[in-house]
Amino acid sequence: MYNFYDDNSESKSPKISSMKLLLRFVPYLKPHRKAFAFAVFLLLFAIAGELAGPLVLRAVIDDAIPAGSASEIVRLSGLFALIFLVTMAVSYLQVIIASRIGLAIVRSLKRKLFDHVMTLSMGFFHTNPSGKLMARVESDTERVRMLFSETSMALLRNAAMVLGTLVIMYKADSYIALRVFAITIPVGLIALPVLRKMRGIWMEVRKSYASIAGVAAEFVRAVPVLQVFGSTAYALKKMHKNGKDYFKREMKASIWEYTFWSFLGALEIAAVAVILVAGRPGVVSGVVTVGTVVMFVEYTRRLFGPLVMFSETLNQIQRALASGERLMEILDTETQTPDGKLINSGFPDPWSKIEFEDVWFRYSEEAEWALRGVSFTLSRGETIALVGDSGGGKSTIVSLLMRFHHIEKGRIAIDGVNINDLSLDAWRSGLGLVLQEVNLFSGTLSGNLTVFDHSVSREDQENALRVIEAGELLERIPGGLDGKISEGGANLSMGQRQLINIARAMLRQPEILVLDEATSSVDPGTEQRIQRATNLALSGRTALVVAHRLATIVHASEIIVIRHGIVAERGTHAELLSERGIYSRLHALQFGGDSIAQ
Repeated sequence: MYNFYDDNSESKSPKISSMKLLLRFVPYLKPHRKAFAFAVFLLLFAIAGELAGPLVLRAVIDDAIPAGSASEIVRLSGLFALIFLVTMAVSYLQVIIASRIGLAIVRSLKRKLFDHVMTLSMGFFHTNPSGKLMARVESDTERVRMLFSETSMALLRNAAMVLGTLVIMYKADSYIALRVFAITIPVGLIALPVLRKMRGIWMEVRKSYASIAGVAAEFVRAVPVLQVFGSTAYALKKMHKNGKDYFKREMKASIWEYTFWSFLGALEIAAVAVILVAGRPGVVSGVVTVGTVVMFVEYTRRLFGPLVMFSETLNQIQRALASGERLMEILDTETQTPDGKLINSGFPDPWSKIEFEDVWFRYSEEAEWALRGVSFTLSRGETIALVGDSGGGKSTIVSLLMRFHHIEKGRIAIDGVNINDLSLDAWRSGLGLVLQEVNLFSGTLSGNLTVFDHSVSREDQENALRVIEAGELLERIPGGLDGKISEGGANLSMGQRQLINIARAMLRQPEILVLDEATSSVDPGTEQRIQRATNLALSGRTALVVAHRLATIVHASEIIVIRHGIVAERGTHAELLSERGIYSRLHALQFGGDSIAQ
């Protein structure tokens, strides 16, 4: 799968034609086409104003001053000032309009991206971790925003300015113009490799800075450990080494940059000198006016910047198109777990059993099989427990039951109906999930219990907490249901977070309760509370429980030992102990010679 957050991808060219890619953005630009056209008109108007300035200046020098007409000098000077002010105002308005267009396009694009990402299966996020994915998307959308605002307008402006300047200079005096072109045009060609070299150098600077930031963040978090183990000297040495490397790269980049721009400044002065030398004979003979020479000087000043920036703007467009292609690849990514053909169906009611039928699954085509021919039946009202070594496939079974991934071979069926034929919402409406890693949102306790479902009554929320003997959270969290929860539940203990997690599942009143290592991250006292609450919640409900702590699943209807992706053993607690196999050894490791009360 394409790695959307590849840090080196910013230098890659689009793999599809630029025109086809730009056509993909037409629906986003279409609502703003009139505003975009108006922004282009304003830009061309502003360029015309800039190009008109030197012409007015020539008229002042060649006509008004020799004629000694004070009124004409004032009129032309006022016209020059007016052109300048109007040009500035028009340019300001054009920038505002273009920026609004870019922001509106990116807003629509981000909304569509977010909506689409919410539909993708877990396989996508395994390949593209959410944090880096969002950072990459943010960077790419920013470049797309600039493409439809600053970058596209800069390309048009530079092209129009260079073309307009060259035409006016050539028509004014081809002799002088050709000599100026002999200097300025090669400048544009030289700038291409130089700017490419400078981009590479600055990229190394950014990488070096990112390395310093990463090392600093790591060491700051681990200051107590470094101090206790006497490793602060190592941290300082590593930071000094990285800082020295950054300093060298920054100095190299600065030397290149200042040398290049100083060189351009020298060439601009050289071009002015060429104008003065080339124009002198004409001025002496009366063929060329002084105003024309001054006009050439003014146009030359307007020529170097756009020529140099033209190549840089083309590079920015190339990078924006590469970013746009990555965004479109996300939008083109199809979920591996689409809705089934029974879209309007609800959760099957009544139902009697769920069957795993010869299920095979792997996380990618290159990976080893995570599950190999797994088959078992989960009957209504039963509690099935999955145990085994870490990485054996227990959580994978849970993920497949939740339809986070697509089964490669075999199927999971409820009363003979493939669960993939049901709509995702219908299937998941009957499932309650409690994971080892608790996902809490910044907001209120109520919002976390209901996962922002405002139709759930406060009474039901309070009852859900009391069912699992966690009613004291209403007193311990200031504000009760309206109490504030930090992102990730940082202001709560691990036990409190897990209790909220379980209460959230209970509040859903699920047909099937799925607990994946629900008690593995809590203290023994909280574990006992959770286990008591779980026993109450499981009454009259089907449950699939993944557990490392065997004491929590002694009374399960059936215990299935998963090892290396296969069903290695199955039976009740007593039956598996008597077989003296894998389960018996796991029991012995946890409890020695003692026996769990049955």
